[in-house]
Amino acid sequence: MPLTPEPDLSYGDWFAQAQLRDELSSRGPTVFPSYAQLAHPVHEGDDPNDPAALMCVEGDLADRELKALVDVLGQHTTTPRDCFFGLWDGFGDIHGSPSVTLISLDNEGTLPPAPPAFAAEIIRNPRLRLPGRDYLLFRGPLAEAGQWGAADLMPGWPRRINSPNLMWPADHAWFVATEIDHPWTGIGGSEALMQDLLDADRLNVTRVER
Repeated sequence: MPLTPEPDLSYGDWFAQAQLRDELSSRGPTVFPSYAQLAHPVHEGDDPNDPAALMCVEGDLADRELKALVDVLGQHTTTPRDCFFGLWDGFGDIHGSPSVTLISLDNEGTLPPAPPAFAAEIIRNPRLRLPGRDYLLFRGPLAEAGQWGAADLMPGWPRRINSPNLMWPADHAWFVATEIDHPWTGIGGSEALMQDLLDADRLNVTRVER
């Protein structure tokens, strides 16, 4: 089941008014005992030390690493079936044409329009606002992270928008932030969570100080 749009922004009140607001979109609130940084893997064949290669993975965590991260996060919350997910509202795929152009031509040689990813009432939902960033809010099981329920670009042509830019469980046990301009994801939580992330084979995680 895809995630469900959540118009009630009060679920973000616990961190949206936090101090160090300039880091909320990249590292989350300063309420946790430990923090880590998850490096985004570059595309196959790219040099991880090449700034251009890193730029290509800014703001988006690949599906494989997102799944590995979710597997660890799920062991450190009492509410894995009730989590919240923020999706930056600036992605063109959300809004469809003219922000998105399909390269496939129809029989008349014209460009088919790309529909919006969501119904108009969802796109009109209020935004969760952080400094410089606005997010559509979704809710659902942690295991469905990134499953936005977006409409296909064309019949049989699925649309992948982005990995979640914000994630947190209903029990506030941790917080995950993927800022659109960084090739890494910030994670705050317990010491036990950080140790499990460091031990995870599929994740390139380092500790950071706040």
